[in-house]
Amino acid sequence: MLLFSLLWACAAPPEPPRECEVLSALPSDDPADWQVDTAQSWVPVVSEPTFIIPGEGLPFTPQAANNNVAIAMAGGRLFVAWRTAPNHFASEQTELHVISSATGGPPWTEEATFALGTDVREPAFLLTDGVLSLSFFEAGSNPGAFEPHAIWHATRCNAGDWTAEPISDGEKVAWDVKTRDGIALRTSYSGDHYGAGLLDLHLERSDDGGATWAPFGADPVSVGGDSEAAFEIGSDGTLWAVTRNEDGDATGAGSKVCSAPAEDWSDWTCSDPSDPERYDSPELVRHGDDLYLLARRDVGGPFGPEGDLLSYSLRPKRSALYRLDQAARKVEWIQDIPGVGDTAFVSAWRTEANQFVFANYTSPLDTPDLTWLEGQTNPLGTQIYLATLDFVSAP
Repeated sequence: MLLFSLLWACAAPPEPPRECEVLSALPSDDPADWQVDTAQSWVPVVSEPTFIIPGEGLPFTPQAANNNVAIAMAGGRLFVAWRTAPNHFASEQTELHVISSATGGPPWTEEATFALGTDVREPAFLLTDGVLSLSFFEAGSNPGAFEPHAIWHATRCNAGDWTAEPISDGEKVAWDVKTRDGIALRTSYSGDHYGAGLLDLHLERSDDGGATWAPFGADPVSVGGDSEAAFEIGSDGTLWAVTRNEDGDATGAGSKVCSAPAEDWSDWTCSDPSDPERYDSPELVRHGDDLYLLARRDVGGPFGPEGDLLSYSLRPKRSALYRLDQAARKVEWIQDIPGVGDTAFVSAWRTEANQFVFANYTSPLDTPDLTWLEGQTNPLGTQIYLATLDFVSAP
């Protein structure tokens, strides 16, 4: 297990090429690799949560706040990366841990810790030609400011043997990272987030395992108030995305549903007006012809069309499962999933044709009326769990 620091990364000489472990890519996370009977009606069922952080068998002692989580399955192991810090807000004490397990639970194996002396968040795994990599976002340490510094790219050579380096200068913040049709894709945003200007939303591709990124086609794919953007490819090849329009623009504030045709995934058309509801930390998955969204739910909202961040912070939150109505281009609530207070950063991975495993974080579930701000500052902190999203045939 290696502990990285910004000083070490800048000072270390380049290492010679090494023989690294090649991991199998099964089970595949690409919906194109799974056959679902689309003539059958399916009902989504969410399991009870299994809390893992804090939990038994961890090689690290987590701090109070455990959130921003990513999972991947490769080489017969479940990999988990997560942010741990004193609370939700930026801190120089923040660490990003990576662990793995052959059983999907304890005992956990140490993989890496990234401690830069600044805030780190937004982890995302990418598996390319059997090589597992992790991207994450380095921010500042001022809890009251949004200070993008860099996107980092870390590569696993063997268990506990990772290399890491910054690959951007802070102009962009990455969000969703996936391999689809053999292409590594990511969404990212740049611009004056929480400021007076507009944001550029990007769709990018990588041909070297996530070490470098370039526009997929037309760039940016959208200009407005959008930052986080989850995407998935529909069964007909259409790219679908759900964005968080937190900053607001001429369409209002809240969220947008966007799509791009199969022949050009960079040709985005987005909602106008925006959906006044916010679907923060969005994660999209596909089962058969259907697209499902896992994201935060604003209890007592909506956020838009004006976009009042203070009122939003003083309302309770939930995590929820939604369905994306592709014909109507609307998000439909299905049910809440475990999550209250400071909650919702879902990372999902396909395990079977009709099953996904996902990780999420939440304030203690026995405090359901906790507001978002109270959850972010509560000394009880937040915890991370695993659960399954199963699709069962309707009677």
